[in-house]
Amino acid sequence: MKVAVMMAAYNAAATLDYSLGSLLRQRGDAKLDIIVVNDGSTDGTGDVVRRIAAEAPEIRLIETPNQGITRTRNMLLDALAPDTDLVTTLDSDDLSPAGRFARDIRWFAEDPDLDMHYGYMQVFRGAIGDDLAPVASALTARVRGIHLGTLLARLPLVQRIGKFDDAFAQAEDTDYIFRALELSPNVKLVDDLCYFYRRHNGNISRDTATARRDFARATLMSIRRRRATNAPGVPAGFFDGSETLGGIDWWHGDD
Repeated sequence: MKVAVMMAAYNAAATLDYSLGSLLRQRGDAKLDIIVVNDGSTDGTGDVVRRIAAEAPEIRLIETPNQGITRTRNMLLDALAPDTDLVTTLDSDDLSPAGRFARDIRWFAEDPDLDMHYGYMQVFRGAIGDDLAPVASALTARVRGIHLGTLLARLPLVQRIGKFDDAFAQAEDTDYIFRALELSPNVKLVDDLCYFYRRHNGNISRDTATARRDFARATLMSIRRRRATNAPGVPAGFFDGSETLGGIDWWHGDD
């Protein structure tokens, strides 16, 4: 199966060897189409991607003036190839666990009616080891939270969901996932680890005031849509990590 991995990159030169490396080690498990949009970086991000892509034809680089995360995600959607089977996301400072694609695409191969697969992520604060995973001393927590990287979806579902709402500065992913679930897709919730999320001072979600405002707005919009259309709500257990993260001191602290 052809798996498109969408990556928005802004001033990510220091982490791209890790993030892209975690994908490329899985090149034998799926036909990868790694799409990187360099969102007007000023630190040589484009040069790093070009260096890695010189030996990895799976990588496509798109350069754009800085426009923010939501518009960048929409550029990634526009760049999806028509022969794509499955779509997911990896942020430029995060990691894809070894063997993720070999394990997860089999569910789609076995069930042609499966629209969407959603698993767990491991959030961590600390260093990345040579195995492109958090080192043993890293602070970690395993949660099923709101993250596009834990989602693997068939292209027709992605096309039905449509674009990201560029009115959101944050929580565009929350709004997107809510809209996906409102379409009543055939979803498989799993307990498998699908994503490593690195917590650091540069995370956009560290702007907690904006994050809370936009999350509340995304939630309210979803409630209103569901009331108007009788669309289904969020399945039980889908986002069971919110309370877990809220109780972790290092999740809110500084490096």
